[in-house]
Amino acid sequence: MQPAMAKALGQPVVIENLPGAGGALAVQRLLSRPADGYTLIMGSPNEAILTPLALASARYRSEDLALLAPVSNHPLVVMTRSDLPYNSLEQIIAAGKSAGSKSLTFGNPGYGTMYHIVAEYMAQLTGAKMLQVPYKGATPMLADLTGRQIDMTILPNLGASTQLLETHKIKAVAVLDTQRMRTLPDVPAISETSVARKTEFVYSIWLGVMSKAGVPVERARVLADASQQALRSPELIKALELSGVQPMKPQTLEASAKFYVDETDRLRKMAASIKLTPQ
Repeated sequence: MQPAMAKALGQPVVIENLPGAGGALAVQRLLSRPADGYTLIMGSPNEAILTPLALASARYRSEDLALLAPVSNHPLVVMTRSDLPYNSLEQIIAAGKSAGSKSLTFGNPGYGTMYHIVAEYMAQLTGAKMLQVPYKGATPMLADLTGRQIDMTILPNLGASTQLLETHKIKAVAVLDTQRMRTLPDVPAISETSVARKTEFVYSIWLGVMSKAGVPVERARVLADASQQALRSPELIKALELSGVQPMKPQTLEASAKFYVDETDRLRKMAASIKLTPQ
């Protein structure tokens, strides 16, 4: 996004990477600045919506942020260790529901992340026994998945997980979307399975340009328009698609705001359903 947005705005766009505390450090840096539109984040549901619900030290709410423009969409994929004797989501759920069965271990890259919420919610809806194993990040979790210390996880097909799937060190059994992914053509979408209530299992994680709430509307619209211009860049679209990411269609500032409200409501209900509490 950086070169395309800089071109659209006619001024430099400087990137500062601020990992830590489930994204809360970056959000708190944003919220410490004036609501003038000069400080933005590339946010996702994890740090914008879920971290405040899961982390007691994150003293902010999703309403403190504004989504200016969704950028990309990443369908979630159910992945397992390579030797797990189940090759479909139906088989996994059946095994988790069988009388006297041992709980399958389900790793997640952090308590309260979308991957944790979706896995817990899936177990709740299907009645399958799944023991959640939280990690501090995806790297140690994937190391234990390849080392066969845990049975499965849910992640987007990006970065390290893509490499592990390509080298068959782990396997994918289902895409939580209505259609198959171009980068995983042999993996069925949830819509193709016989999983009960499968329409509730369509999940992806989005990324979007976000600001502090309260940026003047005319300035927010300039930033949203610049983001949308960047999204129309053939170079950016090609780069996203090659990495397995689905670019989101450009939309108005008002549509982005409604999308964010709807996502916040949906994820808060899921978090309440699984009794997520701040830690």
